[in-house]
Amino acid sequence: MEREEWNRYDVEGQQTVYAAGTMEGAYGELLAPLRPKLPRRAIAYFDDVSEDDELESLIREEWRSSGYRAPGEVDLMWLTALRLYRITLPARGWFIDIEAAASLSAISTTYTPRVLIERGVTDLTVAELRGPARWLTTAIATAIWPVTLYDGTLAHGVMFGSRYGSEWTCWAVWLRRSWRSHPKGLVTTADDGTEVLQPALNPPLEAILSTYGLTGTW
Repeated sequence: MEREEWNRYDVEGQQTVYAAGTMEGAYGELLAPLRPKLPRRAIAYFDDVSEDDELESLIREEWRSSGYRAPGEVDLMWLTALRLYRITLPARGWFIDIEAAASLSAISTTYTPRVLIERGVTDLTVAELRGPARWLTTAIATAIWPVTLYDGTLAHGVMFGSRYGSEWTCWAVWLRRSWRSHPKGLVTTADDGTEVLQPALNPPLEAILSTYGLTGTW
């Protein structure tokens, strides 16, 4: 798999799960790719349309006429088949606040991935971390993955801000330990999950659908 298809703070050869601090954040991250896009002129893609035609409007009309859900309509059957899980972290360890000034400075001076230098990155800011370049964020994750504190504890993963809303905090959790080699309490675990209720019974989900301008349909 190409790195551009990885998630933001994946580490090669390791397993990573992603979490949000609130239900709104979890739904916000999940549904963000379905948000309506900025208008694009259809004439840039087709030669049999008018100057005023928008690409998304034409796609919506085509999909509806073909019996498919139009862009902006979320399949609630798919959504309610998912589950929300609560993660329990090991008793020891910490998260790297990747967007903190101290972290940016440490990456720029001590843990700089070679690929950043090779590609001409001269200034590392939060803008780069929240951008779409997965080669950059995964290289940074790989560089800081082995970092330990003075007491030998390892980072659980990375704490970072959502690209889709400054009010949402997210975590990339690195699954370092296994049940075979470590006793109970020193591994990251998850509960059995809870059902994702339909929007009418699920205010956080309803709020995100409204924020994104999405409509849930059965």
